[in-house]
Amino acid sequence: MTLKKSLGQNFLSSEIYAEKIVGLSNVEKNDTILEIGAGAGTLTVALAKTGATVFAIEIDNRMEPILKERLEKYDNVKIIFEDFLEMDISFLPNGYKCISNIPYYITAPILKKLLFTNFSMLTIMMQKEVGERLLEKPGSSNRGFLTVVLQTVADVEKLLLVPKSAFVPNPDVDSIVLKITKKKEFPFSNLSEFESYWTFVSNSFSQKRKTISNNLKSMGMAKEEIENLLKNLNIKTNARPEELSTEEFLSLWRMVYGKEN
Repeated sequence: MTLKKSLGQNFLSSEIYAEKIVGLSNVEKNDTILEIGAGAGTLTVALAKTGATVFAIEIDNRMEPILKERLEKYDNVKIIFEDFLEMDISFLPNGYKCISNIPYYITAPILKKLLFTNFSMLTIMMQKEVGERLLEKPGSSNRGFLTVVLQTVADVEKLLLVPKSAFVPNPDVDSIVLKITKKKEFPFSNLSEFESYWTFVSNSFSQKRKTISNNLKSMGMAKEEIENLLKNLNIKTNARPEELSTEEFLSLWRMVYGKEN
């Protein structure tokens, strides 16, 4: 089978690493697991062995005979051939877990879709460089908008590094597995609020080398309004977006959002 670069198809082939990922995720038999990108099923089989209910999503119908053969003896796995970004996942119960080796080129859209759902924990394998950015603290030049949004709603920790050799075909980059646990105090009451915050933080990083003042200005805010806003929140006008904490971004958004609505 010729794998499609357009789908980011680098399949986890190491059963050892699949078992490690499942073990570190503390999967229990009564859990419901979402897997995005089942591929050839190596991680799916490791998940199936736990006895948990597994919904394995795969966009490529060509994988159907392989997955059906590998998972034939597991009646706790349902394989769904759909585009995850287009599908309705409201059937997942409150507190579900997502354990996935996601297509790296759509990391941000996948996280955006997952973060406002009723998950309890996400164990996500992604490109090492991207994952390390998501762990960065305020002040780091590697901190980006996705780091801020993710850390606003969840606690993030590194579980495991996975080498290129654990995949077929071998990718150009190493991988990292992050554990993302939803915070008990979720700051958004509805999806539109979350999307508004996502857009606000993204726009705040639109010109990362510029100050937060200049980025707010590019959103159409007046200079005096920006100065008063930052002064009220005790944020320096020459601060760069990566220097702000998640609490400061949340406070900024609440004040701007409140004025707009």
